[in-house]
Amino acid sequence: MYILTCFKVVPDLDKLSGSSWTIDDQLNIETAFVSKMINPYDESALEIALQLSDQITTSGTTAELSAITIGNSQADLYLKSLRALGYKKACRINCSIDLRFNPEYIAALIGAYIKQNNPCDLILMGRQSGEGDNAKTPFITAEIIGWPCIADVLKVDYISPKLISVTNLTDNGILRQTVKLPCLLAVGNAPNSHLRVPTLKTIKTVGNEPARVIEDKNLIKFVKPGQKINGAKLLGLELIDHTRQGIIIEGNSAEEKALLLYNNYLKGWLADNGL
Repeated sequence: MYILTCFKVVPDLDKLSGSSWTIDDQLNIETAFVSKMINPYDESALEIALQLSDQITTSGTTAELSAITIGNSQADLYLKSLRALGYKKACRINCSIDLRFNPEYIAALIGAYIKQNNPCDLILMGRQSGEGDNAKTPFITAEIIGWPCIADVLKVDYISPKLISVTNLTDNGILRQTVKLPCLLAVGNAPNSHLRVPTLKTIKTVGNEPARVIEDKNLIKFVKPGQKINGAKLLGLELIDHTRQGIIIEGNSAEEKALLLYNNYLKGWLADNGL
């Protein structure tokens, strides 16, 4: 079974304070000083692929893992770690344009990569990334390659070379279903799916082999004529104000404070809502 996992390296925006929020003339947020990480949903997808590979190996069959990312050289260190973890192929598609709000272009590159002699039976990727939060890339990619797509995947289990068991979250609860390959899985809040850490021994076996890099212009030329590759046009960015107004209710006892809360705040709100 050939399994391809797509991932993205993003800045840890939780470490970017409001006072450090600066935007340049090209509407880019300055994140050079912020530590980088694998997008959490993509990290879950990478670990699920490893867990599935372990199951396949235990069953006496073989699995070949590969991973791709789209971005700059910041991802190369992560590609080396993935090779040390057992990913046979780890490739970066070098891209110079802003991809934050362009899932169409990302999906087009993934589709072109697969069609250019990179066949696979299963594709895993996170449902969305911290930059852009479009949550469209898995579905557009599945449409381009003509595969079914299952969203909010929590767990994947091996059944046979052409069948897997997929557990995913739906509007009506958790669903477990048997799925025929090929298919694309968009991983959501999967439990127990932090990416394992390679050992020093496995890292040494990888050596200093440079990451395989493909230029996006060498892939995008294979996109089907008429296929949309341009996303939304970015006009501006604003920092969301998460501060909230608060009032401290003063009183000599809990009963007095509760009475003040009811008379001054809750009573009018309940009346306005017919309660």
